[in-house]
Amino acid sequence: MHDPTPSYLLPKAVLLRWLADPGLDLPDDVRVRLLATLSSSLASLALGALAMLAVELAAAIRHPGPLFLGLLAADLTLLAARIGIILRARRAVADNRPAPTDLLLASSVAWAGMVGTMTLLCFLSGDPLLQVLAPLTMMGILSGIVTRNYAAPRLAVAMIVLCDMPLKIALPLYYGDAWFLLAAGLGLIFAVATGITTVRLNHTYVEVLLAKRENQRRATHDPLTGLLNRTGLMDGLAARLPAGDESLALLYLDLDGFKAVNDCFGHGVGDALLIEVAARIAAALPPDWEAARLGGDEFVILAGGDRAHEAAIVAAHLIEAVKAPCDLGPDCPGGLGIGVSVGIAWAAPGMEPAALLAEADAALYRAKAAGKGRWAAGTVPASRDVRVG
Repeated sequence: MHDPTPSYLLPKAVLLRWLADPGLDLPDDVRVRLLATLSSSLASLALGALAMLAVELAAAIRHPGPLFLGLLAADLTLLAARIGIILRARRAVADNRPAPTDLLLASSVAWAGMVGTMTLLCFLSGDPLLQVLAPLTMMGILSGIVTRNYAAPRLAVAMIVLCDMPLKIALPLYYGDAWFLLAAGLGLIFAVATGITTVRLNHTYVEVLLAKRENQRRATHDPLTGLLNRTGLMDGLAARLPAGDESLALLYLDLDGFKAVNDCFGHGVGDALLIEVAARIAAALPPDWEAARLGGDEFVILAGGDRAHEAAIVAAHLIEAVKAPCDLGPDCPGGLGIGVSVGIAWAAPGMEPAALLAEADAALYRAKAAGKGRWAAGTVPASRDVRVG
């Protein structure tokens, strides 16, 4: 429920957003997971950077002058910037703040351009050593780009072109032979083939993500209503109570007269009624509140955020919303009315999830005993500002 990956928001820049887009119709949470994989690890960054710097240092020593010294200085500057951006992104994720997605992607594209520039300049130097080392280094970096950027095939292809094509385009100019235009053609073929491979890797990875997402949803959500199930509810409580979230309240709901509906109209109508009630509950909740179905006709609402003190007010609204007649089609002509009772409990310091749930259940029992179709509350902490109307 509390996943750090949403910190990786979609890029704001139009070009970067297009490059990062996998070209598939995907849920937003899957998109941000894909974006999260595009953040290079410091280890992989160090390996590629060391290889490039070794070649650039050799070039600066063998050909001292502003050209290769400037290239070395530019690469060091970009490397420092990329390390800073990655560290900033990590801090943002740890603090649940938006990561600098645009900077992460822009720095990756700039680095690919730096690789292409380094390879081109080293080859144009005419130094046989640099003409061998630079392309070899570039090819090693290309393999890393393909294996790391499968989450964004367009980005991978763009980085490959920036790394590889400068040399391929310069070859016929350097040798003065049109036959070397074949190199540019081969470079384009390589980019297309790599793009196809990256797309396939992307689709495979997306299938895995979607399957994992569905499995997680099945484990934490009720298949009938789509609300959280007991596991999802307890996970949410376990994540928030130890964090000292004392603004938390719990509403325990039980439908009044549901057994009679099942007995008179059958389980099909009963299930349709549960789906309708779940929709009404979800529609009546403030932002940051979550609803769960524990089973049968029991629902629980996890009330947090700035409006947790309004739990009693929301409970009264829920009672009115649920008791409105439900139109369940030809199986139930004339509509069907049902009631709900609500028990409310507020979190106290050091309270365990099971204890909070038990207190809300006890309050629900008191509401039922008092005549149903009403709410009752447990002990309100002295420091809590609770509104009841």
